[in-house]
Amino acid sequence: MATVTTTITETFWSKWNTAVNLSLITKEAKIDEAKAKNPISKDAITKELLTREEVSKHNNPKDCWIIINGKVYDVTNFGKTHPGGPVIFTQAGRDGTDAFKLFHPPRAYQQLKEVYIGDVHNDDPVPELLKDYRDLRTALQRAQMFKSNKLYYASKFVTVFSLLAASLAIINWSQSFWAVLASSVVMGLYWQQCGWLSHDFVHNQVTDNKKLNLYFGGLVVGNLMTAFSVGWWRTKHNVHHAVTNECDEKYQPVDPDIDTVPLLAWSKEILDTVEDPNIRKILSVQHWLFFPLLLLARISWMYSSWAHARDFEMSPSMRRAEKGTLLAHYATTIGAAFYFLPAPQAICWLFLSEAFSGLFLSIVFTVSHNGMEMYNEPKDFVTAQLSATRNIKNQFFYDWFSGGLNWQIEHHLFPTMPRHNLGKVAPHVKALCAKHGLEYQEISLYAAMKAAFDRLAEVAALARASLQNRCLVGATMNLGLLSFTFHIAWCCYLVALEPRSIQAQQLDCVVRLAYSKRLNQLVFPKHKPWSATMRDRVEGESPEARRR
Repeated sequence: MATVTTTITETFWSKWNTAVNLSLITKEAKIDEAKAKNPISKDAITKELLTREEVSKHNNPKDCWIIINGKVYDVTNFGKTHPGGPVIFTQAGRDGTDAFKLFHPPRAYQQLKEVYIGDVHNDDPVPELLKDYRDLRTALQRAQMFKSNKLYYASKFVTVFSLLAASLAIINWSQSFWAVLASSVVMGLYWQQCGWLSHDFVHNQVTDNKKLNLYFGGLVVGNLMTAFSVGWWRTKHNVHHAVTNECDEKYQPVDPDIDTVPLLAWSKEILDTVEDPNIRKILSVQHWLFFPLLLLARISWMYSSWAHARDFEMSPSMRRAEKGTLLAHYATTIGAAFYFLPAPQAICWLFLSEAFSGLFLSIVFTVSHNGMEMYNEPKDFVTAQLSATRNIKNQFFYDWFSGGLNWQIEHHLFPTMPRHNLGKVAPHVKALCAKHGLEYQEISLYAAMKAAFDRLAEVAALARASLQNRCLVGATMNLGLLSFTFHIAWCCYLVALEPRSIQAQQLDCVVRLAYSKRLNQLVFPKHKPWSATMRDRVEGESPEARRR
């Protein structure tokens, strides 16, 4: 059992540690060595070759072509140094026009010229849905919906520092259990709200200065104030936006946010990929484990953040900045705990603060996407986002609590739009969905939590059923072995007693009928039992035939 537990634990950490396991977001493929050593040169590519069918064959990190605005680019080598991380490979072999526009400024088109191959030959017209979506995005840009209100974000900083001051003031005022509990709740909210601020900065919502967003919003607000590595988060989160709830052809999750096996499986198809019965035992009770696991989520993310800073390939200066800011967070948090509280209360306060923060963050993530469609066939960008994303009906408290992510559909369609403008564009998105017959899901917080819990319970029931079937097969095999052994011993006894005795043969038949009836009911419940077949045959024979 200890070995099984160790194996499961190692699997869990390795899956969440995207810093060292990039298989989460890249597809493994076997490439012919000759083709890898002698790739097709640009001169050898003819206009007729550049069809969408041909591009779809170059669909892995070792041979990656993508389409942007009807032009084909070979980003195989560029992808290794892509500033946004391996997210570029999620668009391998497909049209990445909309995903590209979401995350790149106009000047990024200049870099594409170096990897340009040619235009798509005999390309299909752009679907009406995507044309309308792109027109809406252009109209919103002209309406200044992508410009942030700096006073709004200044008020958010006032809020988070007020939470920090309130948390420390409570434990400075009292060291009782209730004071420690209240302070840890407020500290959990502080870290959660810092996480939303960092999220907005790294999405380039707050300013147009990418370096400021990265170094201040990422390293200061993200690493120092929240203890989440900006590099780890950006790598993971960009992939989530590009392929929300998507799996590969074998239903291995491509979106890292749903790659939660061995602890949680979000669909029947993902469950079917699990062969280890010990992991299935965990998944059979996953709906009861769900909420306790949310309390540990922040600890898992902190581990992954440090692993990224330690192991991921980056410049020496960035590695020092990542490690230094994370260590500063650990030092100041632990130092504050032991400065204000005696050791037992300090340890309790630290654990509770981490647990509440993980719970507060995870609730928002859960209600946004979990319990919705998981798919393994590429969809167009708009359809993919709407099929995997839901909004939570607007309430003043939840709007603040979720960092504006109650407008999750709008955020996924326009991730660089400041959160205070998402609600303003919601009517336009609803109109787009109504025009093209797409569901715009907007439900209450309770209904969203119930949908996620019900999905986990449904998959858990399937896991339990599979385990019961395996136990049934095992029990059937044991019964069959026992029956066969007893039958052989009984036949030997009868033969030894009287080989030609009709009574002995009748008793032998009775034994076979008695055991085989139950055995066949277990193994072949839908088929005519062997015992009935034998009885029909015996009853239809003459006494002489029976003797023979």
